[in-house]
Amino acid sequence: MRPKRWQPTAIVVIVIVALLALTAPGRSLWQSFFSSLRIAKPQAVSVTIPGFSGSAATRRLQDAIGGMIADTTSVTLDEKDQPVASAAAASQLAGFTVQLPRARTDPPTLMVTGAQSIAMTVNRAQLQTIYREAVYTSVSLPVSLNGARVAIRTPRAVRAQYGHCPIPVANTLQGQIQGPPPPSTDNSDCVMLTESPPASADVPPALDMQQLVAIGLELSGMSPNQRQAFQKMFSWQSALSMSMPRSMRSYDSVTVNGVPGMLLNTAGRRGPTYALFWTKNGIVFSLAGYGSSANAVPLASSTDETRKLP
Repeated sequence: MRPKRWQPTAIVVIVIVALLALTAPGRSLWQSFFSSLRIAKPQAVSVTIPGFSGSAATRRLQDAIGGMIADTTSVTLDEKDQPVASAAAASQLAGFTVQLPRARTDPPTLMVTGAQSIAMTVNRAQLQTIYREAVYTSVSLPVSLNGARVAIRTPRAVRAQYGHCPIPVANTLQGQIQGPPPPSTDNSDCVMLTESPPASADVPPALDMQQLVAIGLELSGMSPNQRQAFQKMFSWQSALSMSMPRSMRSYDSVTVNGVPGMLLNTAGRRGPTYALFWTKNGIVFSLAGYGSSANAVPLASSTDETRKLP
């Protein structure tokens, strides 16, 4: 059996590879070729989320968006939270009619959370970078946007807490990083209902708040599909008054008292196991609980305007 002869083409390839490997110009060309095949490593975007000095610091979307728009924000209004003895007192202080779930017969702990306002100056370069990294590559922010003033206002809200809930996290840097402690079996009856009018904002025409909220929702842990479904249900004004859970595993589109809602099932070992959002008659509702998410919609559906205030 005759040994196979080298084909002329193979010999040419070997000579070319040798030249590329053994000569300086060849090595440079070789490196340039492989560099062209590499995918550039994405650069992380640093979003500074401003903290509030009050006791009601939360994971609200307005906080994340404030950090995207500007280097720093100034708090122009920061009302203190006020405990109240009844739903009637909460309604009077908050300025809207409070609605409580009829399915819970145990007395709630009621709190009127203070109104807050933040003001900031747009950092166009920072915001343009965030848009680009968030796949809004076709968005080119006008130069006139740099230095524009933005103000976001969150009205007073009412929080009703039922059952054996974990102790609130201390308003410290370590407390905010670690989050709430792991829930115990005693916390399974804990639910927290928050009611609030939508937030409002003064923004220049060139600033698309819908896009900013989209980025903020994904920063909070939503997938693109979850975020799109969320924004179909809720306006950006409603979203700005919401507090998002620390982690999200899945979502379900549900109906609460005849209006659409979204039930988020969380995946974290800390904090509530679900969060349910819906809006009705100009009020944004958020129900979070430590028990089974199957109880969320029936409990929320028992919240309506026909309940007699104590």
